[in-house]
Amino acid sequence: MNAMKHPDNTRTGPVGRIVRLGFASAAALTVASIVDARGSARFRDPHILTEPSAWFLHGLMLTVFVMLVGAVSAGLVGDRLARRAQVASIVAIVVAVGVAGAFGYCSHGSVWGFPLSDLVWYFDVFVLAAEVAAFIGAVVLGTPGCEIGVWPELISRARGEKAGQMEGLACIVGIHLIDRWEAQRR
Repeated sequence: MNAMKHPDNTRTGPVGRIVRLGFASAAALTVASIVDARGSARFRDPHILTEPSAWFLHGLMLTVFVMLVGAVSAGLVGDRLARRAQVASIVAIVVAVGVAGAFGYCSHGSVWGFPLSDLVWYFDVFVLAAEVAAFIGAVVLGTPGCEIGVWPELISRARGEKAGQMEGLACIVGIHLIDRWEAQRR
């Protein structure tokens, strides 16, 4: 986990919290854009496979999911086993996609469609919902670094441990840089 130390229990400042709130809003709007009355059926149209924005969303959600698994695993079982959990999550996703695609091909004559498209839709919605919750949690708690760092913090708090001894995860969009900048200004 690419992490930066926060030994003095530095919390995010107002700029970091506003940026996180903006990302929470963007994630919530993205969820709203793919969740409607048709649910997962809207992903069954093969046309979605030609949309670069859909591929970007799927790739981003996969990346975030693997980071999320690592953060939660680190909070539950420690950093050593977190990497193994991340690898296992990737293997599980590959197997699930393969099985869903094979089932769709055997039963409907097409890899894309039910159940693979539904699996992808549910996956995207789940990860986006977890991101909204993580960003809001990071705003409320002032969790430094990547928003998914809120999950290990909540795990440590639930165990009655000091949450201040966590490390802020580096963030792929650079939120940790805002935290560093705000900490230097204090």
